Amino acid sequence: MIPERIDHYLKEHHLAFEHTVHSRAVAAQRFAAAEHVSGERIAKPVVVSVDGVLALAVVTATEKVDVEALRRATGATHVEIVPESAFEGRFPACEVGAEPALGLFGLPIYVDAGLAREPWIVMRGGTHEDALRLETAEWIRSEHATPVERLGRWAT
Repeated sequence: MIPERIDHYLKEHHLAFEHTVHSRAVAAQRFAAAEHVSGERIAKPVVVSVDGVLALAVVTATEKVDVEALRRATGATHVEIVPESAFEGRFPACEVGAEPALGLFGLPIYVDAGLAREPWIVMRGGTHEDALRLETAEWIRSEHATPVERLGRWAT
């Protein structure tokens, strides 16, 4: 079940979504398989620090965040991926690693431009069993997500 806080946020912001439930899937590619979608449709948020300010960098399940691409796009001096232990508790009502890429958490959102061109995306709904399917353009507008060219790079 989607945490009430997330459900309320989505409805309050008139962000249309489809909710699905699947067996527990922690890894992003397993999440994609559980949802029966390509990993290239999964919006995987990664917590980053952009000159000391936390933000979400959203890439596909098949990619890793290219911190240099984000640094160049933002004009930041330093960008780094933040370990889960450093932001535990920052996403109330969410399981660690299952936070959706929503403005609810007060963080700027950057999204890979390729993912931003998809007609719809799937993201976690606050747990490792819940998923949200959203129209990409509507999500970008609602959440003020900033597309970044080549933010994602193939995971090796």
